[in-house]
Amino acid sequence: MRRPDRTSELLQDPDVVLVSGYARLPDGVASHAQYERLGVVLAVKLSDGRIVAADTTLLTDLAKDFFRALVEGLSVTSDLAEIVERVQTRYAGQSGAALTTALRRCLETYHQLREGAAAPADRP
Repeated sequence: MRRPDRTSELLQDPDVVLVSGYARLPDGVASHAQYERLGVVLAVKLSDGRIVAADTTLLTDLAKDFFRALVEGLSVTSDLAEIVERVQTRYAGQSGAALTTALRRCLETYHQLREGAAAPADRP
């Protein structure tokens, strides 16, 4: 369960960005009727890529908490393969493929954002 002041803490750190990714859920999963798409949201420090908070639209609190435990604290730069491997091997729910796809989209967004932020400083 998230603390109410957690969002305020994240907002106070200008190094933290929020990235999201979405993927279509399979027709047979319970949350498909409610969402149709599964979302993953990561709060990531731009400087080192560390995931400081994570959330997902998975239906149950246990699944959401498990996902958080799998990814929070890891770096989307130095632990990229481990993040994906953890989710693929530890989350065996029917939404697993959608979860992995949404996560990959988050990671892609972070890397695009990071490249965009670095580009002006790299220019002569």
